Order: sequence, then structure tokens, then C-alpha cells
Amino acid sequence: MKIAVVAATRQGAVQAGQIAARLNETGHHETVMFLPEKFLPLSIQGQCRPYSAPLKEVLRDLFGEYQGIVCVMALGIVVRLIAPHLQGKTKDPAVVVTDELGQNVISVLSGHWGGANALTLLLAENLGANPVITTATDVHGLPAIEMLAKEHGWLIEPFELVKSVNSAIVNGEKVVVYSETPLAMESAVHIEVKDLSQYSPTRPGDGRIVMVTNRMSDSFPPDTLYLRPRNLCIGIGCRRGVGSGEVRAAVNNALTEARRVISAVRTMASVDIKSDEQGLLAAAEELNLPVRFFARQALGAVLAERSEMGFSEFVDDKIGVGGVCEPAAILGAGENSRLILPKTKYGKITVAIAEGDWQ
Repeated sequence: MKIAVVAATRQGAVQAGQIAARLNETGHHETVMFLPEKFLPLSIQGQCRPYSAPLKEVLRDLFGEYQGIVCVMALGIVVRLIAPHLQGKTKDPAVVVTDELGQNVISVLSGHWGGANALTLLLAENLGANPVITTATDVHGLPAIEMLAKEHGWLIEPFELVKSVNSAIVNGEKVVVYSETPLAMESAVHIEVKDLSQYSPTRPGDGRIVMVTNRMSDSFPPDTLYLRPRNLCIGIGCRRGVGSGEVRAAVNNALTEARRVISAVRTMASVDIKSDEQGLLAAAEELNLPVRFFARQALGAVLAERSEMGFSEFVDDKIGVGGVCEPAAILGAGENSRLILPKTKYGKITVAIAEGDWQ
């Protein structure tokens, strides 16, 4: 995490130096100190950027540049100064406040998603301080649904429902998490984890529902919160000169046929000789997806290993490998991947979809 440590007084600057040193020792954080110019030079080790501008301007600029901000000053000052810059849970940095003697460390903003709670606990342990965390799930020792997603690298969809699901967890309402992958959650009487195969739209009494899946379904309730793994790869084979609209249509049709959602797609993939195919490149950009290109030798090796994949003499004569979309999808999805949609033709385009690991 890229962290700014900010102080406003001479004693605060000394404490900031200790905090930065402790964070740097963990090896997981890049720490920069922002200290009042008038109190330098001090014998402080580490990156330091003196400031002479008003503190409100300093914090304003840090909000867009750093993932975490540790303020060595009074909590009230920090609350007033950061208030105009708040944008939302998914955009705000983690903000932590500690006093000048390092007696208390307070998680102020973006406790879960931004990592302020974890940063608070880390600092408190290293400084021998008292951690102050007030998020309801943590206070009651209950799981927070966004932390489950963050730990596994899953996308939350829609993020707006996180608040209502966590509220249900805190208030003791029944919450059922249906998952396609084995899942460990902190235990609570009113929280159940079930295999997705156990879900039924006619099943009564489930309360709030969370789905850990890359699947689409018309039977899921409209207020379902989804945790989406980015574990799909779409392999593409195409003729020269295809338009981006044709590629996008083929991708969407393939996903519908496979009953998978586009938000679970990590990448598109094809053969290296298509790396200049403008329609393919434009479609990837329009879909906000990266596209990877693999050498024909690599694709051929996958074809040789997997007997279930089709081999085309025509394609082999044309480009030097007997298939593109299926082996490209497998390579793009990574180790232990499997085809969930075999080679399917949509006009001038062939598409295959592979599913990789859930982590």
C-alpha cells in the first residue's frame, strides 16, 4: 500500500518518523512523510516531503495520490479537513489517525474496502498503542461481506447492496451465501454457507442472499448481492477485417450461451498474428478488457495435450496451427482451466470460453 504519513507539529513529526519506519519494516508498504517545512531538518529517516501550504490543501492533494493516509494529529481536525473530498467506499483512501504520543490509533475512513481497519491494527501492534475500530461487524466479531470479496479478489456487484447485507448480518437477520467454490467464513448462527447447487427460487426463508458465482440466472432474486470471480477467458478466432461490433456481438452471444456474466471475464485471447487486428483490439477496448496474444507454438502444444479440442486442417494450412479460440481461452484462463464453451461460430468469428481458478 502507498501510504502518506502527515504531521502538523514538531512532536507529531517525530512520531510520523517512527510510524513510517515501522511501516517500511513490514516490507509491504511504500511510505512518504509530509512534515511542516518549518520543523525541518529533523533527524528522521525515510522519504520526506516538506510542506508549507495549508494543511487542508495538503490533504486534498493526498486524497487522489495515496491508498492510505496516516494523520498524526487530533481526530476533529482530520474529520473537518477530509470531509469535502469524500467520494465513496470504492474510491476513498484508508484514513487513520493517531495522537502525537502514539497511544491510540483510530480507523476513520474506508475501514473495510480501503484497508483502514487492517492498517489500524498493524500500527497499534507495532507502536504498542490502543486500536480504535468502530465498524459494527468488527465490534461484534462478525464477518463483513466486502472483506470476503477483497480477500479472494472478487468483484462486488452491485456495491450499493453491501451496506444492506452487512446491516442484516449485524442485526441478526438470516443471510445465506450460495457459493460455487468451497468457502470459509467466520461462523454465526444466522449466517449460512451453502453450495450453489442447493439454491432453489422456491426455497422459502433464505433472508438476504449472496451469490458467489460467475453465472447468470433469471431465477436469482432482484436484491441479490453477487461476488464475481474474474476467472473467465474468452478465446477469439476471426477473419481479417472483422468489425469491433461483430466481435462484441459474438462475445455477448457466447456469454449468453454459456450463461456467464461479462463482469467475470478477466481477459480475451487470440493468436499472435491477430495482434494488429483493429476490430478485435477496438472491441477489447470497448468491453474494457485486456487482450492477450499467444504464439502458434503455444496454441499447438495445448491442442496436442487436449484431445477434446477440435483440429481444423483448413486453419492449420492458413495460419500454421489447427485451432485458435479454444487453446487461446485455456492459456488465457491459466493453469487448471477448463472449457465451459467449446468452439462456437458466430459469422466470421469463433469463440470459446475457459474458466480458471477461483482465487
